[in-house]
Amino acid sequence: MPECRACQAELAPGSAICTQCGVLQPFDPSLSLFAVLGLEEGFAIDPAALRRQSLDRLRALHPDRFAQADAATQRQSLEWSTRINEAQAVLGDPLRRADYLFTRHFGHSALGEEMGSLRDPELLMRQMERREALEEAAGIRDQSALDMLRAQAHAEERQIQEQVAAAVAQPRAERIAPLLQEWQYLRKFLAEIDQNEEQWDFA
Repeated sequence: MPECRACQAELAPGSAICTQCGVLQPFDPSLSLFAVLGLEEGFAIDPAALRRQSLDRLRALHPDRFAQADAATQRQSLEWSTRINEAQAVLGDPLRRADYLFTRHFGHSALGEEMGSLRDPELLMRQMERREALEEAAGIRDQSALDMLRAQAHAEERQIQEQVAAAVAQPRAERIAPLLQEWQYLRKFLAEIDQNEEQWDFA
């Protein structure tokens, strides 16, 4: 069990402040992003609980609360706050959360350079068909067609999220990686739809 740096009291793993003496503890870089927020590790997360935990920890550990402390304590506060913000950003995004879990389990990102391109011909074909449909709709400024493409992409994104949630129970890289890669492509596709609409607004 970790011990308080000031009073040597036993601390629960991931503790930021000693419950006995109130001293801020050094940040432990081995902590997972889930542990940083005091959450159970897993794909299913209650967004309200995530926000609550993040805000509670930021209030308790924000550098402003330690402005009069010694330099070491101020650095520790900054480290904790930085990591809390990172945890909130990563775990609050289902795709990034899934890839973070993938990385922890398999040692590399499903979205990294080594696996960054679609290898499944069916997935690649779907991406080509989506892009062709987008180019056609954008070319004639067909708003209803863009709306339909957006709705379809959101529906497919929800379906992939459900598949990922089911797959993490018995994780296999060859099953989850293609899902995450297609999910990422859908995100990019949705961004392209938005970009086309913005260009119409300024044309």
